[in-house]
Amino acid sequence: MQWPTLSVITPSYNQAEFIERTIASVLSQDYPRLEYLVMDGGSRDGTVAILERHAAAGKLRFVSEKDGGQSAAVNEGFRRTTGEIIGWVNSDDLYAPNALRTVGAYFAEHPEVEWLFGRCPIIDRDDRPFKAGITRYKEFWLRHYDYRWLVVENFISQPAVFFRRRLLDRVGVLETDYHLAMDYHLWLRMGRVARPAFLDEELACFRSSGDNKMSLQWRKSFQEDLEAARAIAGGSHRLWVALHRLNGVKLSTAYWLLDRFGARARQ
Repeated sequence: MQWPTLSVITPSYNQAEFIERTIASVLSQDYPRLEYLVMDGGSRDGTVAILERHAAAGKLRFVSEKDGGQSAAVNEGFRRTTGEIIGWVNSDDLYAPNALRTVGAYFAEHPEVEWLFGRCPIIDRDDRPFKAGITRYKEFWLRHYDYRWLVVENFISQPAVFFRRRLLDRVGVLETDYHLAMDYHLWLRMGRVARPAFLDEELACFRSSGDNKMSLQWRKSFQEDLEAARAIAGGSHRLWVALHRLNGVKLSTAYWLLDRFGARARQ
């Protein structure tokens, strides 16, 4: 089997607390044809020293300069890398052991597959799994993928998604007007032209530390998701976009309850 070249991009800004763990989760994969690039937005918290150490050892490349935000940083990472397969993992998330070999082997054995996703549990700032109910809910829809339901809600976890560069060239890079739903906007564009594969394996972990963008701004995230669904699928899937609005009310209530009673339980 010929392993496909695989590019991993990590956008970063002031994540010295977590980025060492993220880097380790990538480099420990032992993937034979890996290109790893960190796009740092000019961190001032010790992140750059960590990146310099790994770069000096020849383990990764990095750029550290002011950028236009996370989407712009990832797009620049797309431009600066060359791998046939692409994934991006944020600077506080983790790849699961052996994830990249699992992904690379699947793409090699299924040349017709343009993109895929896997399972992605939620972890806290100490890498402990929690919010298991949300994870199980998302996994149900991953196993029963349908583009119409993807229009209703985003059940795909970004760190556990990988895609071919040729698909990205076809649908375009991230829309920088989105700050929280840029990945969902991309999934909708990809799903419109290519059905993804689902690997029923844990590929990554999404961190909900209480201070990342999704933890603090989930209401705004749901609103951006709705805007993305309208923009991409509003013409041909109007009913499903309408259901997205109702589903957003349900999810907003569920997240509010989880935040409120979860905080009490931790007191």
